[in-house]
Amino acid sequence: MSGLAEAFGRLAQALATGDLPGFYGLIAADAVIMDEDLPFRVDRAGFQDHIAFHGPGNWEGFAWKPHDMSFVERGSVGVAAGFAMFRGKPKDAGFRLRPMMFTQGWALTPEGWRVTSWHQSPVIGHVSAQSPG
Repeated sequence: MSGLAEAFGRLAQALATGDLPGFYGLIAADAVIMDEDLPFRVDRAGFQDHIAFHGPGNWEGFAWKPHDMSFVERGSVGVAAGFAMFRGKPKDAGFRLRPMMFTQGWALTPEGWRVTSWHQSPVIGHVSAQSPG
């Protein structure tokens, strides 16, 4: 397994276990992030604000499950690409089930691999309404 694939595994595992400091620690501060339900680009701090807005206390369950991954390393840069299923159950009502595709740019820093760009979009198109309630 490549160093990039291992770093991606740590990122996915941190998110899966709710280790947000570990998750954010693998994302460069100046990363360019285009998330599936944000209408604009953000950096790591903006992404943290977005996740905090949803608040972990607002969810009964949450999962981001990557699959069909592809990794390319070229020296100190790399790309991770694949599909993911986002599953979420807000406490109030409704649910979210979104198949997505994503790409991530990574850079090898003295601290290890870090996400420098991340774009994910629903396979069926962009979100145009809130979750069913």
